[in-house]
Amino acid sequence: MRTNCSACAAGEGHRSYVLYGRTGKKRFSIYVPEELVPEVRTAMENGRRLKELISEASLRYTQALKEESKRRARKTE
Repeated sequence: MRTNCSACAAGEGHRSYVLYGRTGKKRFSIYVPEELVPEVRTAMENGRRLKELISEASLRYTQALKEESKRRARKTE
Protein backbone atom coordinates (compact mmCIF):
# COMPACT_ATOMS: atom_id res chain seq x y z
CA MET A 1 0.00 0.00 0.00
CA ARG A 2 1.29 3.44 -0.96
CA THR A 3 1.13 6.10 1.72
CA ASN A 4 -1.27 8.98 1.00
CA CYS A 5 -2.72 7.17 -2.03
CA SER A 6 -6.51 7.44 -2.28
CA ALA A 7 -6.78 4.41 -4.61
CA CYS A 8 -4.81 2.23 -2.19
CA ALA A 9 -6.79 3.54 0.78
CA ALA A 10 -10.07 2.77 -0.98
CA GLY A 11 -8.85 -0.72 -1.84
CA GLU A 12 -9.12 -0.04 -5.57
CA GLY A 13 -5.48 -0.77 -6.32
CA HIS A 14 -3.63 0.34 -9.41
CA ARG A 15 -3.83 -0.59 -13.03
CA SER A 16 -1.09 -2.98 -14.10
CA TYR A 17 -0.11 -4.44 -17.45
CA VAL A 18 1.06 -7.98 -18.04
CA LEU A 19 2.09 -9.58 -21.31
CA TYR A 20 1.15 -13.25 -21.61
CA GLY A 21 2.42 -15.61 -24.27
CA ARG A 22 4.04 -18.90 -25.15
CA THR A 23 7.57 -19.94 -25.94
CA GLY A 24 7.29 -23.39 -27.43
CA LYS A 25 5.07 -25.30 -25.01
CA LYS A 26 5.84 -23.06 -22.04
CA ARG A 27 3.59 -20.18 -21.02
CA PHE A 28 5.10 -16.97 -19.71
CA SER A 29 3.94 -13.71 -18.22
CA ILE A 30 5.91 -10.52 -17.84
CA TYR A 31 5.04 -7.29 -16.10
CA VAL A 32 5.05 -4.26 -18.42
CA PRO A 33 5.75 -0.90 -16.78
CA GLU A 34 3.11 1.71 -17.62
CA GLU A 35 5.60 3.91 -19.51
CA LEU A 36 6.37 1.02 -21.90
CA VAL A 37 2.73 0.09 -22.62
CA PRO A 38 2.36 2.22 -25.79
CA GLU A 39 5.55 0.80 -27.29
CA VAL A 40 4.64 -2.80 -26.42
CA ARG A 41 1.13 -2.26 -27.80
CA THR A 42 2.56 -0.96 -31.10
CA ALA A 43 4.97 -3.91 -31.28
CA MET A 44 2.10 -6.35 -30.78
CA GLU A 45 0.00 -4.66 -33.48
CA ASN A 46 2.98 -4.76 -35.86
CA GLY A 47 3.49 -8.44 -35.07
CA ARG A 48 -0.14 -9.25 -35.82
CA ARG A 49 0.03 -7.34 -39.11
CA LEU A 50 3.27 -9.12 -40.04
CA LYS A 51 1.62 -12.48 -39.35
CA GLU A 52 -1.28 -11.52 -41.65
CA LEU A 53 1.12 -10.45 -44.41
CA ILE A 54 3.10 -13.70 -44.14
CA SER A 55 -0.10 -15.73 -44.39
CA GLU A 56 -1.20 -13.72 -47.44
CA ALA A 57 2.21 -14.12 -49.08
CA SER A 58 2.18 -17.88 -48.42
CA LEU A 59 -1.23 -18.22 -50.04
CA ARG A 60 -0.19 -16.20 -53.10
CA TYR A 61 3.06 -18.14 -53.44
CA THR A 62 1.26 -21.49 -53.24
CA GLN A 63 -1.26 -20.37 -55.85
CA ALA A 64 1.57 -19.21 -58.14
CA LEU A 65 3.36 -22.57 -57.77
CA LYS A 66 0.17 -24.43 -58.65
CA GLU A 67 -0.38 -22.25 -61.75
CA GLU A 68 3.22 -22.81 -62.84
CA SER A 69 2.78 -26.55 -62.37
CA LYS A 70 -0.37 -26.47 -64.53
CA ARG A 71 1.48 -24.50 -67.27
CA ARG A 72 4.31 -27.05 -67.32
CA ALA A 73 1.84 -29.92 -67.50
CA ARG A 74 0.08 -28.30 -70.50
CA LYS A 75 3.42 -27.81 -72.32
CA THR A 76 4.32 -31.50 -72.00
CA GLU A 77 0.97 -32.68 -73.43
